[in-house]
Amino acid sequence: HAAVSSELNSIRKDFEALRLLVKASQPSRHIARPDFALHSSGASVIPSLTSPTYTLRRSTLPGRIFEYFTRHGALTGRPPVTSLHYDIHDGHCWPFAGSHGQLGIVLAAPIYIEDITIDHVAGAVAVNRRTSAPRDMEVWAMVEGQDNIDKLEAWREEMTQCQEHEPVRPTMLEKYPEFIRIASFQYDIYSPDNIQTFPVDAEIRRLGIDLGVVVLVVKSNWGMEEYTCLYRIRVHGTSR
Repeated sequence: HAAVSSELNSIRKDFEALRLLVKASQPSRHIARPDFALHSSGASVIPSLTSPTYTLRRSTLPGRIFEYFTRHGALTGRPPVTSLHYDIHDGHCWPFAGSHGQLGIVLAAPIYIEDITIDHVAGAVAVNRRTSAPRDMEVWAMVEGQDNIDKLEAWREEMTQCQEHEPVRPTMLEKYPEFIRIASFQYDIYSPDNIQTFPVDAEIRRLGIDLGVVVLVVKSNWGMEEYTCLYRIRVHGTSR
């Protein structure tokens, strides 16, 4: 009886460990809202407004020679469209070099944007430290259509009269005056929620402009020098 009891206790412990592992592998919370940045719903990446994917090259001389002659020596990360999918298992992300980068997106449909959600792998199931997670971010959107442009120009005139200035435009958007910043936020890797939602600026929502193109600008990460990994971005709002 003692042997059977010991075996049952061992099975119970294994089952509990498995239950906790399965629980940890699930998202910390579910968001029952449409995601207009979801690729399967029709959203797509804009290559000209997106940073290059990070490529890890061989460091040894023989490795570089092999890479040069075979063209197969470098290890390239997953493509940008990866961050428009629902899968956020460990390693299933889009990497770009360094701590600064951006992702241009054509949404599934023009919407009145309300919130932005950033997903990252949960700390409980991450193999490595999550220092590659994006930290400080902005979202910029392109204003299209004459009605929307008129609203934008009126808003900018009000800002001029109040001696206020728009945020500094990112380098890759300097030649696009029709882009405005709609949100600025920080992802927190120490939060119990690995899926975090951030609101669009209140004054932007008051403009009543529907938007169909957005650019996520990552300004820093949590310490990784080589690359930043973006698991998923979601864009929420109401369609016109």
